[in-house]
Amino acid sequence: MIHGRLLSQFIAVAEELHFGRAAARLHMAQPPLSQAIKNLEEIVGVQLLARSRHSVLLTPAGSAFLEEARELMAHGQRAIDIARRASVGMTGNITIGFMGSVSYEFLPRLLRRFRAAFPAIHVDLREQISVEQIESLHASKIDLGIVRVPLSNATDLNLRVIEVERFVAVLPKDHRLAAAPSLRLEELAEESFLVFPAGKSPSLHSKFLMACDEAGFSPRVSTEAWQMASMVSLVAAGLGVTLLPAQVKNSPHKDVVYKELTNASRHLELEIAAAWRPDDISSGLQAMLSVLGEA
Repeated sequence: MIHGRLLSQFIAVAEELHFGRAAARLHMAQPPLSQAIKNLEEIVGVQLLARSRHSVLLTPAGSAFLEEARELMAHGQRAIDIARRASVGMTGNITIGFMGSVSYEFLPRLLRRFRAAFPAIHVDLREQISVEQIESLHASKIDLGIVRVPLSNATDLNLRVIEVERFVAVLPKDHRLAAAPSLRLEELAEESFLVFPAGKSPSLHSKFLMACDEAGFSPRVSTEAWQMASMVSLVAAGLGVTLLPAQVKNSPHKDVVYKELTNASRHLELEIAAAWRPDDISSGLQAMLSVLGEA
């Protein structure tokens, strides 16, 4: 087994290609460094460095060993980080509720950051609409909710806005405005709309209605649906047009187009918030809140 100190000494010499500079970098004298590299070569059984009076070069074996040495050192550091987090409670579990609409882009981005920072914490995911997440929080069935605000029945919970996106218009690919680079909401005043039900997605439903009112028309509703993928498919089938959160653009459909809305209405802005119980002090929740704070 090769000691980590030997690996770090070899990496320094291999990167500097100069024993004097490597010794200075390691805060040690040059003779013991040279002896350490000789000892390493004896352990490995091959020459790792080609030395001459004027140069130090990596042999092919040395180049291959350098990559592995760096990986071993990085793995050791990860083990240290995990142990340190465990010592302060940074292990455990967290159950997260989330709306299906954030699974297109926001949730994967958040989970990548969380996994990199806290690999020892297990994440359990529950897809629920925002209203159901509030109920699950009250029943302690989830630790954190990713919801759309505003919401009712959440005054006793902590809420923090963590993302803001906009509505985009979703049109069939053969729509008269399909080739337009962008459009204004009032250009869709005569269309039939697919909308989110008020009982399942109160925030999206109310913001849609207020945006249309601000644009000067009352929308004609043809169908209600609450799953974004289903709504995109219904638009593709020609059942109407719809407004959906911009994350849906990360899931292209060959029979629809997504169009930016140039209206400056605040009702077209959609806030995503984290919700949690104020008395929850679990390590998993505190870790996730720290990642959300950094983001």
